[in-house]
Amino acid sequence: MSTHSVRALALFLATTACSNDSLGPRTAGLATMTVVPSVATIGQGEALQLTARLVDEFGDPLEGVKVNWSSSNPEVATVSVGGTVLGRSAGNAAIRANAGGRVQGSSVQVVEDGSQGKPRPPL
Repeated sequence: MSTHSVRALALFLATTACSNDSLGPRTAGLATMTVVPSVATIGQGEALQLTARLVDEFGDPLEGVKVNWSSSNPEVATVSVGGTVLGRSAGNAAIRANAGGRVQGSSVQVVEDGSQGKPRPPL
């Protein structure tokens, strides 16, 4: 085999081995999930939007992953399919997000007066 033929074959093999098509599409699964905010205080009748942030193993945000929300204490706080928490009565509830086998949560305290635990300004 000539030197030119060897170089051409080496170039062909190197190009084929480095091609993205030969490796297939990059796929990644859910690596981490965080719920924001992780701790909150709301008043009775008030709503709070929680967000589940999903990241793949490459550190890129994941979109379109179904998140299932639940409340440990629906008498205190309920949560919608979209992650909106509604304060129902005074107390504490753990709100959990479940996606791709990962579970994270937020601790929500519901207070009676709607002041969210902050002092009221004097009248």
